[in-house]
Amino acid sequence: MCHSVSPYKKQNESIVSTLTSNPSAPLTELNDVVSELQKLMFYPDGKLSTTACQSILEFNQKESRVKEVCDLKKIKLRPDDSRIYLIIKRKPISSTNYIGLIEKLYDHFFGTISLTMEEYFETWMQWRATESSVTEKTTKENRFLWNALLKDQEITKVPLNSLSAKDYIHYFRIITKDRQLTRKRFNDLKSIMNGILYLAVENEVIDHNCLRDINFKQFAFKAEENNIKPYTEEERLQIINHLGDDFYSLAIKLDFHLVLRIGELKGLKWDDIKDDTIYIRRFIDDQNKVIEDIKGHASQGKRQMPLTPNALKILEQIRLQNPNSEYIFIRNDQPLATVTFNRRLKKCCEELGIEYRSSHKLRFSTASIMYKNGVEDTELQKLLGHTSLNMTHHYLRCLNPQEETASKMRAILG
Repeated sequence: MCHSVSPYKKQNESIVSTLTSNPSAPLTELNDVVSELQKLMFYPDGKLSTTACQSILEFNQKESRVKEVCDLKKIKLRPDDSRIYLIIKRKPISSTNYIGLIEKLYDHFFGTISLTMEEYFETWMQWRATESSVTEKTTKENRFLWNALLKDQEITKVPLNSLSAKDYIHYFRIITKDRQLTRKRFNDLKSIMNGILYLAVENEVIDHNCLRDINFKQFAFKAEENNIKPYTEEERLQIINHLGDDFYSLAIKLDFHLVLRIGELKGLKWDDIKDDTIYIRRFIDDQNKVIEDIKGHASQGKRQMPLTPNALKILEQIRLQNPNSEYIFIRNDQPLATVTFNRRLKKCCEELGIEYRSSHKLRFSTASIMYKNGVEDTELQKLLGHTSLNMTHHYLRCLNPQEETASKMRAILG
């Protein structure tokens, strides 16, 4: 990039000449030139105001700190435009004048340009709390993962602008060595790091998110323990038939007729029902706040699903118990409690001798049972509100008991 000749050419030449002619001389010999520059820049009218005094004081403090970390006697003059510069880590930092150079050097060593990931993590967490719709639960999970995998790591103490893709790859190889992490845990970690780096790019702390340059297929992960067993078709019917007609029992029964997250179930309103269809438009978070959106904030999340005749009968029973609320499961200004929901489900399972699985497994179970009985995976994707078919397949667990599978193998294979 071509620069015009510095308007401070005279002062710059004087500074470099002084340093070149007597490299061992103390930097105080530059005081007269620096004072002349301060007058030109901070009080050109010759009146030393309070603001000018403050500017001079701040400059002197910055100059003092810069002297602690780099050798200002190595300042050079560019012959083409008379700008002065200093080489830092093989890169030139230049300015039209000495005061500007000190400002840039200060920013490099002590300003935002020197921020580490450790420091910027807190900035990111604060930004998410004030500028995004992330839940408190998610931020707690993020901090837990940060403390487990990133806190006090060498990579978090290096200035962000000094890190390269090679540095991140080295760190990832260390933490994935001997398959220490599952892919899910690694991806959760990567999401945190991406969030920090993209915010740093947005705020011009760094120019580029280096994670985009990494081939993540090179890392090996610990096998996932996919031991989440959904309720079987038989178990579902046993539970529905065993439950009574109290408020929480009816909630469990209805959930077994839908494929909803527990927060979405809590957020249902009576006017979400149109004939034999129910519209999913909101959820209630773990702080009992009504969120007029769907978890994940994807457009696929807001959806509709058919209500079966049995589901409509259950809703009629619920309305008799909760006729005055606009919400199906908010009574006396109190939403359905997940803990109570699960406690009631667990009690029912114990009474039936069925292995208990929490409210989230109802969503797994209903989707898997529907798939087993002929509902296409693409239809289930819409009902579940998933953005990808891969996510839907995660829900479609095999429901055949082990003995049934063994029987089929004997019949087929002999």
